[in-house]
Amino acid sequence: MIALTLLLAAADPSAPCVRALAAAPGMACVEAGRGVVLAEDESEARRLAAHAVGAEARFAQGFSGAPAPYAVIMAPSASARNGLRAAGFQHVLSWPAPRSFNEAARSSLEAGARRFAASQGMTETQTRQVVERALSQLPTPEAQAALDAGMVPHELGHLWFTAAFWPDAAASETEAPRHYGGPGPDWLDEAAAVVMEDEATADQRRDQFRALMRGETLPALGPTDGRPVLLDLAGFLRRDHPGLARAVSVAPDLARSGGVGVSFTPAGAGPAPATLERLFYVQARVFSDYLIRTSAPAVLAEIAQATAGGQDFETWLARRGPDLGLPSSLAALQTDWDRFARNF
Repeated sequence: MIALTLLLAAADPSAPCVRALAAAPGMACVEAGRGVVLAEDESEARRLAAHAVGAEARFAQGFSGAPAPYAVIMAPSASARNGLRAAGFQHVLSWPAPRSFNEAARSSLEAGARRFAASQGMTETQTRQVVERALSQLPTPEAQAALDAGMVPHELGHLWFTAAFWPDAAASETEAPRHYGGPGPDWLDEAAAVVMEDEATADQRRDQFRALMRGETLPALGPTDGRPVLLDLAGFLRRDHPGLARAVSVAPDLARSGGVGVSFTPAGAGPAPATLERLFYVQARVFSDYLIRTSAPAVLAEIAQATAGGQDFETWLARRGPDLGLPSSLAALQTDWDRFARNF
């Protein structure tokens, strides 16, 4: 249950929001199951907390446990982040305030549109038209709310997954991260995040998968024949996350700080890596569906446990696949994935 805990301040100094507000005074705090959400006002905190609570339920179902204590905080200072960690919140997820988000989105869209126009040798008038079309993609308040409903759970999923299976992951790592999220294989890390998303976001990814399998072009992904990529399961299982280079270039300490990288690319104008990144999310969602529907609700947790113990996916598949209704080899898995994907 979500509860505003400001009223408990005098009675219980150990209450989560009391501890959180000591680190980030002046914000509204709402308790959300195993964590807290701090925002500019109570309604915003309640809205984000509802998304976090939904993600907690999905994590318990898919990974058979409760997530580590966490705080979602809107536009925090470095001292607030450090204070929250010192107060016992293992994960601190920084989330952009609506105004900052809109400003960043507008700046990113315009810069991307101008780069695209310059690459095509467009005139200033043509460039302005491209910029105007790009800015028309700015999320409405409704679209932003829908984005938060999927992305708050998604980013928490990355953090919770790593803490559950790699508790000693190098939080103090000084080099750029090898993996997009944690130490696990990139496909598995992303699968753990997408299965935390709300049902509306999950259904949108499933619809995109079906459309791509029909050979359709989706404006949100740009002009691409996605079907060969989606069917290439072996490539998916060994591929580095297509967003890794972008994330490291934008914010080298992103994985260590628990921050969120938000990137906007005008539909149809983005470079190939942006399209591959979006395809990766779509494939992760539906491959997770395949594994869960074919075997068991907590199959990703079992794979993660084996991987954290040093076993690769192919070895795990040979050992456990038949018991769970899955093929025992990657070649047979590819054949079964073809069948599933074409009839999804």
